[in-house]
Amino acid sequence: MNPIAKLRASAVARYHAADKSVLTNLAFLGAIALSTLLLAGVLAVGWWSDNYASAVTVNGSSISVGEAKSRGEIANFRLSLEAARIRARVSAGTLTNEEADALLQQLDDAGTNLSSQLTSDMIDALLVAQLAGEKSVTIDQVAIDAAWADETATPELRLLRRISIEIAKGSKGVPTEATIAAAQQKADAILAEIKAGGDVGAIAKRESSDAYAAEGGRLGWSTKAEDPLADPAYAAAWALTAVGATEAISQSASQLVIFYVDQIRPAQADPNFEVSASDAKINMDLYKKMVGERALSAALSEVVTAELLVDPVEQRDISYIAVPVPQGNSEVEEVLVRHLLYSPNDDSAGAAGLDATDPAWAAAEAEAKAAYEKIAAGASMESLADQSDDTGSGEQGGLLGWAAKGSYVPAFEDAVWADGLQVGDLLGPIKTEFGYHVMQFEGRRDGMTLRMEILAQELAGASVDFDARAAEALKEFEGMTTDNLGFTSRYSLNAQIGSAAWLLAAGEVSSVQTLNSQMVIFKINAIEERALTEEQKATIKTSGYLVWLDTYRQTAEIAIDGSVVQEAGGSPAP
Repeated sequence: MNPIAKLRASAVARYHAADKSVLTNLAFLGAIALSTLLLAGVLAVGWWSDNYASAVTVNGSSISVGEAKSRGEIANFRLSLEAARIRARVSAGTLTNEEADALLQQLDDAGTNLSSQLTSDMIDALLVAQLAGEKSVTIDQVAIDAAWADETATPELRLLRRISIEIAKGSKGVPTEATIAAAQQKADAILAEIKAGGDVGAIAKRESSDAYAAEGGRLGWSTKAEDPLADPAYAAAWALTAVGATEAISQSASQLVIFYVDQIRPAQADPNFEVSASDAKINMDLYKKMVGERALSAALSEVVTAELLVDPVEQRDISYIAVPVPQGNSEVEEVLVRHLLYSPNDDSAGAAGLDATDPAWAAAEAEAKAAYEKIAAGASMESLADQSDDTGSGEQGGLLGWAAKGSYVPAFEDAVWADGLQVGDLLGPIKTEFGYHVMQFEGRRDGMTLRMEILAQELAGASVDFDARAAEALKEFEGMTTDNLGFTSRYSLNAQIGSAAWLLAAGEVSSVQTLNSQMVIFKINAIEERALTEEQKATIKTSGYLVWLDTYRQTAEIAIDGSVVQEAGGSPAP
């Protein structure tokens, strides 16, 4: 027998002679090893999911879960840093306790909404990077360093004063050329006095017409971020490079204002920043990256805003109607009823705690039956409404107003939603936890969403006069408003309305758009190439970039935690 055959025979012999418990132990150890490998695999997948899986994806570009967590830590750190700076300003006397409390409440609200804001910020960071690349917008290290210096510094503070000059109204209740000229002449005289070294506080007390006059026009200390820079007067005050006055600025058709920068406290490096960031174990490389993202967005904003301001631009003359989105489900039907409530001891709030055998229940039922019989015999419910223990509806003749299905307690709900009811039908008495109800059915209608969709279809009809039908609809829809915006540019509008409006031709009517808790239908009356007005330019300078970015956000493919939440749409470019 050759050596290989001998080894094989020997191995077989040893196997048959082996202790079976040893083999069992070996098998058990093998199972443990396999389980360990499987567990390691699960842990690896979990670790990968916790760190490298995509938290947010926009058009194929992603931010991992691990990075998202670190971004959240940085966002929390920034809120705590801002809170510390606010408290320091109280100590320094540049904020009152009341002002600080308001600012700290804003930070608290921001912390409550941090998760959704963080997601939004990550989407924007990815989208801005893509759009900046398409427009060849970049930032250099100098810009990044400057942005980082701003981030790690306490912000510049300015003490502002304001002088308000009212423009008198003419005989028709509006300012005239003469009253406007008189107000401007007064403003010019005030500016001349200030430039000659006059005491601004004393001038404000003497000349200003607003509530700050008593304090010498003093608005208080503020940072640039805290002031409403959409207001041209505030914007002008922050555009000044030194202490001094702005020109007289038209605040409204009836008011001119002069802002005065009384003092400036320059931005300074925050001595506590490095220690605070270290204590919070902040990922500084990622923090600097996020600051760079904001700087890139600012650079892109400058380029885009300049493009949006180039005249002429396509503008659209838009009419619209809008109605508030009702509370609850706007999809379901609504019912209108009147009712009279008769509660035990005339106490609707205490009825639920009263024993069912208490004589007060029987007395309340008797009152309700008597009322029912009077109404059935011809009395109006309105004539008895002052007896109702529901005083609120009693003042309205018992009318409860339109209510969506599911709004009432079960017994009441079952009665008013019964099949076959006709307007004027009398119901009851119905017992609920509040007492006995006598009800009168007044009507039923579709939910607000369907009614608005039907209206939109009507308005789109070729033979329908939009303005006339809108005027009729004011009587049909509670809280509805209608107006004409006139000619407006796309980036002077909300992005959702702008995107929808720019898909329509002249004469077309939109479908129902939900915007800021309003259901809106609009019509494109005309389309023209027109120069931007000064008001439109001001709006574009303030928010045009944000509207432009939002149009691209609406058409991006977006996934959250690996699930697509928005499919890619068409190009938003006009």
